[in-house]
Amino acid sequence: MESAPTRILVNGFGRIGRALFRLLSTSASLEIAAINDPLPAAQLAYLLKYDSVMNRFFSEVRTEGEHLLWNGRRIPVHHVEHAGKEEIRGNEIELVVNSSGRHNSRAHLEALLASGARRVIVSKPLELGVCDRTAMMGVNNSDLRPADKIISAGSCTAHCYAPLLKALATRFTIKRGYMMTVHAYTAGQSLVDGGHESDPRRGRAAAHNIVPTTTESLVAFEQAMPELRGKIVGMAQRVPVIDGSNVELILELDKEPSAQELNAFMREQAERRFAHIIEYCEDPIVSGDIVGNPHSSVFDSLLTHAQGNLVRLIAWYDNEWGYANRLAELLELCALQR
Repeated sequence: MESAPTRILVNGFGRIGRALFRLLSTSASLEIAAINDPLPAAQLAYLLKYDSVMNRFFSEVRTEGEHLLWNGRRIPVHHVEHAGKEEIRGNEIELVVNSSGRHNSRAHLEALLASGARRVIVSKPLELGVCDRTAMMGVNNSDLRPADKIISAGSCTAHCYAPLLKALATRFTIKRGYMMTVHAYTAGQSLVDGGHESDPRRGRAAAHNIVPTTTESLVAFEQAMPELRGKIVGMAQRVPVIDGSNVELILELDKEPSAQELNAFMREQAERRFAHIIEYCEDPIVSGDIVGNPHSSVFDSLLTHAQGNLVRLIAWYDNEWGYANRLAELLELCALQR
């Protein structure tokens, strides 16, 4: 007898929430059973059906009041500031995905557990202590324990470069390094010049400027790979593309490998230990070529450079779809652990 799928509440039905819905639409073991979002159900159904990046969702989605009707299922849409017992126990929810970008204090996340959720997974980096663990598939997912109830899924950027560093650390000692992500603009930026709560540069017109800014990814990376804590620093530059980003790693190693040696090593890792996490690429690609790619990291072998023990590696990532794929896998793991 087949077991019933694990029921999930998605709190925040934005870019990642809707990508996750598409991914789980083919899952037999996980189902989105409820949604909590400020927008009305009719607006969410429209945004699910038509997407400027992911294109049309060729699956019939309708609404009936504040419910999504999809594949014979009736999915309630709630509009509360803080999901509680009605939204969680009332819908028999086991896992909550907080993809709202808000209410990520320990107290708010523990309240979701107290309302009946077995685990809460947050789709952004969190400081240790706020979360029980940062878990990134292909990097440190084997460390996840049933006692970890509040889990950060890290960031899309960390998911790109952490597997590369994880692989390299099996052959080389990484003395120090610098990470630069050239990142598609996001909803946290302004379309026209305006104010920003913490970063004046992010208040400038996103589709018109290159915007230097910070990256949250280092928080997630250091939690997932504490052995490299303090050795990697970095920043981001947001650029006028809607999706598709890359990471440049400048690393000082203990050896002096050639570019050919580094490429051969990364090809081997992509084909074996990091299959489906790292993709090895030999084509002269640009950002649009990796939109829709499910890998965490698309290693660009044509751009590998070595100068003594100083090396440069570049990898691409779909900062929405690649991350959503890892989030779906993490949910599978969370559902299995009891």
